[in-house]
Amino acid sequence: MITEILQEPSFKNTKIKTLPIIDRYMKFNSKKANQVLNCGQILWLTLKEHRLTLEQKLKLAEMYTCKDRFCPFCNWRRARKYAIENFKLLKYIQQQQKVRYIFATFTIKNPLVSELKSYTKLFNQAWQRMTQTKRWRNSILGYIKAIEIHFQKSDKNYINLHSHCLLIVSTSYFNKNCDLYITQREFQEMWKKALRVDYNPSVDIRIIKPNKNRDEDDEIASVVAETTKYPLKSLDLHKIDWRVFKELTQQVRGMRFVSYGGIAKQYRTLLFGSAEFDDKDLVAGYDKLDLSVWHKIGKLWYSLVSGKYCLVDYEVE
Repeated sequence: MITEILQEPSFKNTKIKTLPIIDRYMKFNSKKANQVLNCGQILWLTLKEHRLTLEQKLKLAEMYTCKDRFCPFCNWRRARKYAIENFKLLKYIQQQQKVRYIFATFTIKNPLVSELKSYTKLFNQAWQRMTQTKRWRNSILGYIKAIEIHFQKSDKNYINLHSHCLLIVSTSYFNKNCDLYITQREFQEMWKKALRVDYNPSVDIRIIKPNKNRDEDDEIASVVAETTKYPLKSLDLHKIDWRVFKELTQQVRGMRFVSYGGIAKQYRTLLFGSAEFDDKDLVAGYDKLDLSVWHKIGKLWYSLVSGKYCLVDYEVE
C-alpha cells in the first residue's frame, strides 16, 4: 500500500525537468526516450537513526540512471559527484602543499550546432598548446577544466562553447618579485595565440581570496561551489526544435567534458585511481554521518506515482 511521500524536493523537481528531453527524443529515438523516462523512477533509500537523539535520515542507496548526457536527473547526480570528488581532491592538495586558487573562463567564437565537435577539438588542441608554454608551466601548478555548452540566445542554431577552470597556483604566485603572476590581458593573449585566431577571445580571470573567518573545509567548499555551479548542468530545450537537438546529440557523442592537469591530475590519480572523471556510479556520495552514532535501521523503496515519489515497500533491520 502506497503511504508516505518522500519529502525530498530535489528528486521530484529534477525528474520533472526530464520531460522536454523525453519529448525531443521521442521524435527520433524512442529507445533513448524510454531510458530517460525510466531514469530515477524507482529509488532505494536506507533509513539511518542517531543512537542518542533518535533522529532519522534517508540516504540514497540504489537507483537506475540512464547516463544520458542531456538527462537533467543524471546531470544533477554528475554535478554532485563532481563537487564531492573535487572537494576531496582540493582538501588533499592543501594538506600536501600551500596553494591558492584562480577561477578562469575561456571562450571561443560560437559555432553552429553542426560544427560543435570540430570546434571542441580545436578548443582542446588550443588548451593543450597553451598549457605547454613555458609561461604557463612556470606559473600554474595544475587545473580542473570543465567544458560548458548552451544555446546562443539570439539564434538557437549556434552553441556558446566555453570552459570554466580552477587554476591552482603557489602562494608565491602573487609575489611581485617572483614574476609568476599572469594578468588577465596576458591570459587573453596566450589564449588567442593558442587558438590561432584573428579575434580577441573573451577571457575572465577571478582570484579566489581566502576568508580568514572560515575554517579550511568551508574555504575549500566555497572553491568547489565556484567550479561546479556552471558545468554539467542541463540545457533548456523548451524552445529547441527536435532536429537541432538530434544534431546536438550526434555532435557530443564521445566528448569528454571534464579534465584535470598538473598536480590536480597527479593527486586525483592517487586518490581515485584515475585521472579522468567518470559517471559509472551516480548514486554514491560523501556520507558525512558519523557511523559510530548513526546506524541503519531499514530500507525503503520509493516509486514515482503521479509526479510524486511514494513509498511502495520497506524492510526493517
